[in-house]
Amino acid sequence: MNTNKVMYWLVLGVFALGLHSEYRNGRFPAIHRLADHAGSALCRIATRAERTVALARVLTSPQPLAADDLLASARDREFAQAEVLRDQARAHAELFRDQVRAQAGLIRAQAELQQSQIEQIRWRTQSQFKFANATRRRVTLICPKTGARISVDAGLPNVEVSDNF
Repeated sequence: MNTNKVMYWLVLGVFALGLHSEYRNGRFPAIHRLADHAGSALCRIATRAERTVALARVLTSPQPLAADDLLASARDREFAQAEVLRDQARAHAELFRDQVRAQAGLIRAQAELQQSQIEQIRWRTQSQFKFANATRRRVTLICPKTGARISVDAGLPNVEVSDNF
């Protein structure tokens, strides 16, 4: 019985560590948004609670509180809120940076694919024409698809085209 419990807790712990690692690496964006939203909601609730406690302390205190004490607590709250906002901004910036890097990698891969396709097309078009040596400085091109022969004299601008089908 105890062995089953130990194995259960061990497996659960390993599973939790795996999820935590994936969460830290930027996976699960919906959970990130949920955590950010929960953090900001908790900060708002804590701020309201602190205001309520401060107001209750002012109203129930027999001696008046110094304005400096109230300002110091308000300043501490604002610093805490600013720190939370800075942390959220850093997390969003890191997530955005990762997304931009992923998109840049995708664009780079697409450009390399298009470049290789262009190279294949260029190679195919260059290898389609065969040069046939002829006498008297005459060059003959043979189209592999249609079988048409194009003869060009090297010194003269005359061109002969003959179809051999």
